Amino acid sequence: MRTPSPAALLDRARSLLVHMHGVERWAYALDIGVRARLEKAAEEAAYALVERDEEGKVCRYEAIGPDGVDSTLVALERSDLGLILVQAYGPGTPDRLRKVIESTGFVPQSQLLRHAYDLAGAEEASKALTALAHMVVAWDEDWTDLFLLHLASPDPVARHTACLATVVAALCAGAREPALTLLQEARSRERFPQLGETLAQAISTVETLPARSG
Repeated sequence: MRTPSPAALLDRARSLLVHMHGVERWAYALDIGVRARLEKAAEEAAYALVERDEEGKVCRYEAIGPDGVDSTLVALERSDLGLILVQAYGPGTPDRLRKVIESTGFVPQSQLLRHAYDLAGAEEASKALTALAHMVVAWDEDWTDLFLLHLASPDPVARHTACLATVVAALCAGAREPALTLLQEARSRERFPQLGETLAQAISTVETLPARSG
């Protein structure tokens, strides 16, 4: 599969934003160097830290509106990707999150897509796919094509990463069937026993998700 043109990648990035507004859940990738700025920006947007894991890698913030919590923001630090992956939801999110993103900046989805389609740079492609998996708020044919590209890679390391990313995408999208189909097809092709077992475990995990259309 050829890498889409810059214009096509921009169109795809715009479609991701449309999907986010459609399901009222927003996801962005931030450079890992903006962590302190993110915390300050969240505070300025009236988010309060309500939960942090022991290592400080996962933080959950809430903002209170007239009728209670009107926005929840979750930030996941992934040092292996060099990113902070942010997801936010709730009726007050668009205005609050816009202020945060304006302060922190973000890694453009079109840039992540360009890296993900460029399998010649296998490591960067796999990292980009993993980041994008957190942005699959609604599954469509383009996502299927991209994840299939990685699951069918001749590189077993890339296939392993794609397997794990497909599970993340299914969880983020709440879409069981598209991911199941991809994983089952990959399992039927796989000739490496250990990777075949990983795929089988991934299938079992996705099968536990509620059945919903993607």
